[in-house]
Amino acid sequence: MLMDKNINRLRHLPVHPDPIVPKSHLRAYGVITSAVRSDGRLLEMAFVEALKAVPHLTVLRTPSIFIPGAVDQFISGSVSHEALLQSDLHYTHGIGRKISPDVLILDAARKAIDIFELKRGLAKTDAGKTRQTVRDLRCVRLISKSYAQVMLDTTVVETTAAVCSIHGASAVPPDLRISLEELEARYNVNLKSVIEHTYLEFGRRLEALLFEQALEDDLPNLMASFELIEPASVSVY
Repeated sequence: MLMDKNINRLRHLPVHPDPIVPKSHLRAYGVITSAVRSDGRLLEMAFVEALKAVPHLTVLRTPSIFIPGAVDQFISGSVSHEALLQSDLHYTHGIGRKISPDVLILDAARKAIDIFELKRGLAKTDAGKTRQTVRDLRCVRLISKSYAQVMLDTTVVETTAAVCSIHGASAVPPDLRISLEELEARYNVNLKSVIEHTYLEFGRRLEALLFEQALEDDLPNLMASFELIEPASVSVY
């Protein structure tokens, strides 16, 4: 289980010095910082598992999709936004640069292919990473119908390529965003409940780990305190 692996990894993290963090807090600081980074992977897994329970959905996590150079050139050209939305280009597996979007969903009920990047949406992202995400999404939308036909042997009539920002904040253009509420309505799945449960469980186990480590770190002081306590005198009658 991914959560078990993450907690075990956090338990055995090496302690690294940091000039702004007091020595007594280094271990907890490292665990919490690393836990925040692993939070995205836990949310992604919870998201995927919830969607896999829907019978008419085929869900792939981090599929390998190749973007041909011609598609990159098409995106870089002076093509209008409307033309991009109406265009579909051919997909050839193994040709071009490889991307691995967080999740690909084949929706048999809608005859659609949906490709999403999942983001926590709690902090500003690097501008360079945002530009690359925008380019990747625009490129993959152009080849997604052909990808479905070539790789999944399925004809689709609708495509979506977007960022789903779990907590709302996103720097990508509006046409490349989709909200959690929209996804819940689209797939009839209570994703918020799944995410909240994941947060509660991970938070509970993280708190227990931090408490356990705090006791371990303070054990020498506790032992020293016990050694300072003089044994009570015993009266013999």
